[in-house]
Amino acid sequence: MTNVGDHVRCPQCGGKARVVWVSQDEKTVAIRCMGYHSHGEKGPSTKVSLSPSSYYKTKPKKESKGMVFLIEATKNE
Repeated sequence: MTNVGDHVRCPQCGGKARVVWVSQDEKTVAIRCMGYHSHGEKGPSTKVSLSPSSYYKTKPKKESKGMVFLIEATKNE
């Protein structure tokens, strides 16, 4: 059983994370990662030669620290 405050690995980056919430049926867990994660589109920006205002097709990635992930809990037996 996973408890609030337990240390686990982040499902996205594999870094340090902590359990911040466990559902009543103990099937879903929310974990907060201490690393930085991107909200933007994946992949590098590609240049376009149409006009100066549309120089890049994609927006720059926004990174934030402390992202929370909802994951399925696993049984520790």
